[in-house]
Amino acid sequence: MTTTIDLTMPIYEGMPGHPFHGRTPIFLSGTLNHQMYQFMERRNPYSNEKISFANEQIVLCGHTGTHMDAPSHAVSGAADSIDHLALERGYGPALRLDVTERFGPRAEITAADLAAAEARSGDRIRPGDIVLIWTGWATHAFARTAEYLDQHMGLTRDAADWLRERRPATVGVDLSTPETIGGAHGSPVHTNFLRPQALGLPPSDYIAIIENLVNLDRIPTSRFTFVGAPLPFRGQTGSPIRAFAVV
Repeated sequence: MTTTIDLTMPIYEGMPGHPFHGRTPIFLSGTLNHQMYQFMERRNPYSNEKISFANEQIVLCGHTGTHMDAPSHAVSGAADSIDHLALERGYGPALRLDVTERFGPRAEITAADLAAAEARSGDRIRPGDIVLIWTGWATHAFARTAEYLDQHMGLTRDAADWLRERRPATVGVDLSTPETIGGAHGSPVHTNFLRPQALGLPPSDYIAIIENLVNLDRIPTSRFTFVGAPLPFRGQTGSPIRAFAVV
């Protein structure tokens, strides 16, 4: 039997969002609404009842909610904008690493923490995997939004280096940003993953980043298939995704 688990933060006005990502989304009235369309007296050809259609317009930061970062998010002029990312960055074999034992305000997740979580999983990160880091911090996203954004946990620089050595395709977190509060100014995780040339590696060796995942606790196994491809916004730096696990 196949089970699917939704890992996506719902999108609505006033939702949690990193302050650098703007005050979005904003929902605007569309070019159609049911009342206007019904006024036109269009009829259902099967029942002769009035029919109607509606749509909406949405002002949306590319980094709203559960979303993926492209290399161009961190590299000016990078060719790898979100529309150029291979679909495999958001679809494929995945491994969840449970670091919830480190749960706490501003807690730092080190390379040793990740290594211990990998050992507990009974599996290992394979090149090309999508790795999801389960901190448990997403439990604060809606009930305690200020803490979710201002007191979040995060990966240290050596944790980023440890992940880099294992060559995943993508790393996702249940946080608004993967950096620790203390390390945010230097952005070591974003720099390591999205700017491999800073490490003497070719630009194609980037690791995509997914932020604001939810429900990682509901995945019953450490290994599963992840689905969460971005929208192909031409030339842009990120996109919301509909993320889910297939077990």
